[in-house]
Amino acid sequence: MQDTESSALLTDRLEPHATDASDVAGAATAQQMAAGSLNRAVLLLRAIARGGQAGAALTDIVNWTGLPRSTIHRVLAMLEETGWIERDALTRRFHLGAEFLAFGIAAAARHPIERQAATELAALSREIGQTIYLIVRSGLDGVCAARQESVSPIQTLVLRPGSHVPLGWGAGSMAILTALPEKEAAEIIAHNHKRFVAMPSFDEAAFAKAVAATRERGFASHDGLFTRGISGIGVPVRDQSSYPIAAVSTAFVSDWLDEEQRLRCASRLKETASRIARRLLGPSRPR
Repeated sequence: MQDTESSALLTDRLEPHATDASDVAGAATAQQMAAGSLNRAVLLLRAIARGGQAGAALTDIVNWTGLPRSTIHRVLAMLEETGWIERDALTRRFHLGAEFLAFGIAAAARHPIERQAATELAALSREIGQTIYLIVRSGLDGVCAARQESVSPIQTLVLRPGSHVPLGWGAGSMAILTALPEKEAAEIIAHNHKRFVAMPSFDEAAFAKAVAATRERGFASHDGLFTRGISGIGVPVRDQSSYPIAAVSTAFVSDWLDEEQRLRCASRLKETASRIARRLLGPSRPR
């Protein structure tokens, strides 16, 4: 009942209702207002999710959404009232509410990519002795869905499960971006451009070159493009139509692997990505 009540409460707060015949003429406008309010709520929830484990500060939400502060305050208050978000009493940062845990469990039952990939990620991590990441797409973001740490005493932990990055930032995220149709990828890059240039290490020419090279060879490989001294390799997980549904990636200190070792690593990542796709999609292999 709690899920139903929370949803009803948010709907009641967002959607104006026609209560008599005189309101019918304004019904279309009311529906447009409700749709706009709902879209703003979704935008704020996605911004808070981008904050990951650390949460999202109000200034982050303003910068990430571009919405007026008055609108943000109003919608955040409604979301907090439903239990969909929480605000830490000490840090004043916003987090997704506990109710979203139930949503996540329900969604995972239908989209079990993390569970289906777990065995393959663990086997690959043991084989190559490096931490492995599973990245999925969420709108304009790449999200770390799982991280399989290696037994090595020195680990390169560039992402935590739940971390959001602009799609294209990092080897796994770039592997997804460049496996998309070129027009779609170009639109995402344009939307994320402000987020890219806000990164201290962003080099626009080097990024464009990496995107072109990744598209040509079919996997992402970079040297210190996103973090100085850290390199990465990423391979897309594709469906039957070759559309990317996820990516498998690894990150390592740049000096650890030479070119031949990187190619072998990319080959192992490709094999793992294919096996994950078969687990998800059945015996029909992606093209």
